[in-house]
Amino acid sequence: MGPVWLDVHAERIDNEEKEILAHPSVGGVILFARNYHDSEQLQALTAEIRAAAGRDILIGVDQEGGRVQRFKAPFTRIPAAQSYGALKADASVAEQAGWLMAAELIAHGIDLSFAPVLDLGFACAAIKDRAFGDNPAEAIRYARAFTQGMRAVGMASTGKHFPGHGGVQEDSHLVTPHDPREMLHSSDFAIFKAFIEEGLLDAMMPAHVVYPHHDGQPASASAFWLTHILRQQLGFKGLVFSDDLSMGGAHVLGDAPARARAALEAGCDMVLVCNDRDSAVAVLDTLPITDVPAASQLRVAKTIDWTDLQLDTRWKSARTQVTAHQAKWEAATA
Repeated sequence: MGPVWLDVHAERIDNEEKEILAHPSVGGVILFARNYHDSEQLQALTAEIRAAAGRDILIGVDQEGGRVQRFKAPFTRIPAAQSYGALKADASVAEQAGWLMAAELIAHGIDLSFAPVLDLGFACAAIKDRAFGDNPAEAIRYARAFTQGMRAVGMASTGKHFPGHGGVQEDSHLVTPHDPREMLHSSDFAIFKAFIEEGLLDAMMPAHVVYPHHDGQPASASAFWLTHILRQQLGFKGLVFSDDLSMGGAHVLGDAPARARAALEAGCDMVLVCNDRDSAVAVLDTLPITDVPAASQLRVAKTIDWTDLQLDTRWKSARTQVTAHQAKWEAATA
């Protein structure tokens, strides 16, 4: 399984994409809303992607809930992370949401939702209601429950955006934010540390944010953050994904191949190059062919049949609870 993740254009893959997916450096495909029409089509697409690759490959999506949910009906609408604390919900509601989200994706041939978001606070334009809280205790409580729900059904968890994106207001999809704070350990950083210590994370995704007091590179391409802090100081053993290297926040690292090299050399195991076919091809043509054998541990161990899932009493119960919570959130934010 190679280190490069890319995207596909539509609801079916074309001949060019079949050729690209067969490249040995491709290790994953991330899907977007444009790749989804209905349940039957999505199951066909994930099967098609794997057939074109002709080998082990991961398929992921951002299906956090709230404003970041790529697949809609018949998928259950997952509430925004902020909603649990705002409504003082029992943590079990967040756990049911994590379980439901993961089960529905697995039933469509998808291995990963890049979740949970472990950033603190709601002020950042890139985060807003994607955060589980604005203080570490609340964020840890609800994010822990959501993650436990995901992992209970067999989906690996990916914490993002290390070491914390919530301290800046700028959107790293557009620019490279700078967070001048010196002390991150007692706030944003504490959430990631707690999750690592509790063994709740299978993978990590760093932020395209520069923390100039600590290092001059964005965390996504910083050996200080990814090797010294994450690996050596915190003892994290899971995989490290870059965030999408097509985002504006990564452009300070150079062209697409330079960004990919910088991320991999700093400590990322796999790199995402999305929504820019020319850049993805340039990365595949430029990087040496390598294997990431540890990535196979992120594959779901057990498949789920979509029809059977909809008859499952746990799915029905979880859907009822989560839908009721979503209705309350909609009423509260109307």
